[in-house]
Amino acid sequence: MFGINLRWVVLGALPGTLILLAALPAGTERAPVAGKFTVKYSQQHALPVADAAGPVLLANEAKGTNSNTGRTDYMNGATATLVEIADLTRGNGAHQGYVTFLKDGERTVNRWSGKITTTLSSDNQPATTFEGTWRKIGGTGRYDGVTGNGRYKGRMLSPTEFVVDWNGDLSLKKRASR
Repeated sequence: MFGINLRWVVLGALPGTLILLAALPAGTERAPVAGKFTVKYSQQHALPVADAAGPVLLANEAKGTNSNTGRTDYMNGATATLVEIADLTRGNGAHQGYVTFLKDGERTVNRWSGKITTTLSSDNQPATTFEGTWRKIGGTGRYDGVTGNGRYKGRMLSPTEFVVDWNGDLSLKKRASR
């Protein structure tokens, strides 16, 4: 695969990551959010379409912990589980998936999609980065009705671990007063 170890390509597929949300302050209807998470693959499945230089479909799962870098605390410290699919040729191509955050019995689900880029460094080692957009698609408990979207960027740290930086805006659905 253009001199790229398949494990690196699989890693590059997940970046996905990145649909993280930080907690909205009480009484806030809309808030900017930002965060970061590092995850490690728990499952990696590569399905080559042709030969070693041809397309590869990847299905991966990664787990880690979310931490926030913005002013809000939405899902800070939550378990992050990412499930992704990537369509790569020579370490480059599209990826998409979902990230679920779970904390104190409450859950949020976000969908993301973007692009993976792999280049070779001067010492012929793969350098895989990714970027794209995310949007909130569901939540439970106090996060029921939360909407939002934003952008993410990430990079592979090793063949089994990657980091994602994300930012965007979230809104809480107004609740009817009783």
